[in-house]
Amino acid sequence: MSQLDTNTRDRLVSAAKSAAGALPFIGTFVGEIIDSVIPEVRIERVVGFLKSLDERVGNLDDKLDRFQQSLKSEEGLDIFEEGVIQASRTVSEERKKRLAYLVVNSLASEELKYAESRKLLSIYNELTDPEIIWLIYYSLNPVLGKGPHSEWVDQHPEVLKPISREMGAPQEQHERGALQDSYKLTLSRLSLTTEKGRTTSLTTLGRLMVRYITNEES
Repeated sequence: MSQLDTNTRDRLVSAAKSAAGALPFIGTFVGEIIDSVIPEVRIERVVGFLKSLDERVGNLDDKLDRFQQSLKSEEGLDIFEEGVIQASRTVSEERKKRLAYLVVNSLASEELKYAESRKLLSIYNELTDPEIIWLIYYSLNPVLGKGPHSEWVDQHPEVLKPISREMGAPQEQHERGALQDSYKLTLSRLSLTTEKGRTTSLTTLGRLMVRYITNEES
């Protein structure tokens, strides 16, 4: 690594540590961790992740102590570091927010379930953004008229709207349909969904994942 690269990295590390120190709930707990993780990450993405993490931690109330204690443990530190590393490769703000939920829900649980949280982080890392959208879609109950299910479709029509593969349809449309099929197959391959007839529903693992990555108390 050149001296210029070293100086640039040091400036980025300093900026990340300053940003972490300014966070009211988790700053003192993550500032010292940054040095060991930051050489492999993109700072601007990590800072966005830390802000989402801090916002979520700020809503923990009586679970804040659990989060702090978990972060001091070797297992909790590993979960946090994996979150930072994934955040460094994450472009979508929504994905960073859900990653923050996953990490906080892991560390703020009454008992730190390290193997469970590590497995969920591993699965989350395999999922693309459209696959996460489909996963949440399957978690919502359709109702007559407007409801969470139809609203979710309206928010993500490019992912969730059915794509016709009829004869004569443009090749691009067939390709989009093939991608949509692949999203659903990935969820099934990772044991997050199951099919019965023409109905797709979440497995127990799928429901667990949704609970960890959404803004719900765990």
